[in-house]
Amino acid sequence: MRILFKNIKIPYQDEPFLVVQNGFIEDVYKVMPEGAFDQIIDGKHQILMPGFNDSHGHFLGLSYMAKQVDMSHIKTLKDLKKLIDGLNQDVIRLSYFYESQFETNALIPKAILDELSPNKPLLILRACGHVLMANQKAIDKALLYHQVTPETSDYDFKNGFFYEKATGFIQAPFNDPSLEELLKDIKDSEAHALKYGVTSFQSDDFITYPIDFERIMEAFKQASKDLKLRLYEQAHLKTLGDLSRFIEKGYVKQRFGRIQMGSSKLLIDGSLGAKTAKMKAPYKGTEQTGLLNYDLDTLKAYINTLNEVDMDISWHAIGDQATSHILDALEQVPLRKNHRHAIIHAQLTGMDEIIRMKQLNIGAMIQPVFLDDDIPILDSLLGSKKEDTYLFKTLFENVPTALSTDAPIVSIDPFKNMYHAITRKSLKYPKESPHLKPEGLTFKQAYLGYTEKSAYFMHEENLGKIEKGYLADLILVEGLKLDDPESLLNASVTLTMIEGEIVYQKTHE
Repeated sequence: MRILFKNIKIPYQDEPFLVVQNGFIEDVYKVMPEGAFDQIIDGKHQILMPGFNDSHGHFLGLSYMAKQVDMSHIKTLKDLKKLIDGLNQDVIRLSYFYESQFETNALIPKAILDELSPNKPLLILRACGHVLMANQKAIDKALLYHQVTPETSDYDFKNGFFYEKATGFIQAPFNDPSLEELLKDIKDSEAHALKYGVTSFQSDDFITYPIDFERIMEAFKQASKDLKLRLYEQAHLKTLGDLSRFIEKGYVKQRFGRIQMGSSKLLIDGSLGAKTAKMKAPYKGTEQTGLLNYDLDTLKAYINTLNEVDMDISWHAIGDQATSHILDALEQVPLRKNHRHAIIHAQLTGMDEIIRMKQLNIGAMIQPVFLDDDIPILDSLLGSKKEDTYLFKTLFENVPTALSTDAPIVSIDPFKNMYHAITRKSLKYPKESPHLKPEGLTFKQAYLGYTEKSAYFMHEENLGKIEKGYLADLILVEGLKLDDPESLLNASVTLTMIEGEIVYQKTHE
């Protein structure tokens, strides 16, 4: 099938015509190309771009979080009680809690949660996903389910606070989806992503639900027959035993349609807002430095095992010490040739770590949109260290760097993410000054970070550019002006195409 796009504007190119043939870009043209066409698409002078490639998020999480109640608009205990009382649910599950936006300016302890919901299990997930608050009803259900009471620093049964891996302990009794439910999750998540022009998603899905990864794999196998979006799985295998089983099953680099098993994912530390991101210096006014989830020897064992099967790492590190910890492990194990390792987040990674990343050619998958929530808390949590954070331009200019959102932790909207990357502003806190404005990306850098730079980590050599021979994963965008970052806030996708097939079209009412 041969398709003509006419009246289009391709960023940093001046050809108004593009032809797609059999799923690939035939070429771009300055004048009307010759030959017959099966379809002609009038771009109406909109921007034509490669489809967005989100380099890290949680694909299944898009639908999972949609099934929970968003409480980001709730600011007081009175309003929270009113919300809970109005829900006709056997289990009350709330998400997107920000203590900095709540009247208590702190996590809500179990004693208060028991008053808010004395008869039903109540679970409240902090926006970062690394902290969960639970009432006694929920805790009792979890203890009965597991038949064990863990005793580690991740569990605070007295206050009902659960950190990192402990969040899965509490949620397990309430999260046991059937294969049919997982297939629906996949379908719903795809529809949501395509609406935003996300045609490729590098995703951590094995921890969305506290179930064995084999059930997720089976869902992917069955869904792959109909899935249009490209899904590159960042395989989150929390133990060396799980990794060995994954390898023994032959899953390394295995493809199911457009779903490919990709890099290794691990959570090396926690989050900034929860003070679990591992820092070199204590958080301001405390003795806390955060949490490390893996010791050095375990990381080295992972890397040795991954090297044997040619798997990259895409490991979560928010604190500067967490990044340093990963680099320590990589320096002590011989690097594979042609690796495409990356640090996910790297938001508190400083200049010292960036120098080491450059020496090792370790890339970064960054989320500029986190500035929206973090700008007001940087000084109160980090003090002078805040001047050595969110160094995204420095990262981009020194190591392979791709953009991502970590959706559904925040919106998957690429335009909003690009806005924060360029302006370094917070929309939620407009009175706050931009954070380290010189570290803002140019529009072109943000554009490349969402397209060819992101495709680099998928080892896709013909994805992410508008050039002859590249895959026809394309989007049309209205309302966007390349020289006006503010236009990103009103831009929207009108058409999404994957391999020459239109998979989404905006309807104008």
